[in-house]
Amino acid sequence: MASENFAEHAFLTLLKGHPLLVNHLDAALRKDAELSLIEYGMLVTLSEAPERRLTMAELARAVVYSRSGLTTLVDSLERRGLIVRERSQTDRRSWYTTLTDDGLTARRAAEPVYTGFLHDHVLAHLTPERAEAIAAVYGAVIADLAPDWPELRQYHPSEQPTAIPHES
Repeated sequence: MASENFAEHAFLTLLKGHPLLVNHLDAALRKDAELSLIEYGMLVTLSEAPERRLTMAELARAVVYSRSGLTTLVDSLERRGLIVRERSQTDRRSWYTTLTDDGLTARRAAEPVYTGFLHDHVLAHLTPERAEAIAAVYGAVIADLAPDWPELRQYHPSEQPTAIPHES
């Protein structure tokens, strides 16, 4: 297969495989943890933030979601007591989202569903070499398409380890 055809095949495989993975993982989380995949991602992101708190704009960039769509999700999570939203004291136009203790509990309860699914459907097929290739390609894509998003900088190729340790 010529290199252009190989690259096109790889990209088309990604376009078909990614939504399958996301849809099935989302269904598993909804069924077993009562969270959507994006909600789980928001809870994880907030749990890793200083003081478990981010502005709405920071959270939207970190989970790569539109600000308007994020508002609807935040409303739902707030009604369920998983996050609280409060206006910034220094910038009245900004709002903060903070993960509650119940939100942290929900995130921890959903984690085995998430990690189990990834183990069964991704990690079972992923060698260290494949992991390095995926990180390199998508790190470069993120650096190219979102070079100034500090929330995604950790994925840029310049921030990646030079090699993933291989198990012996």
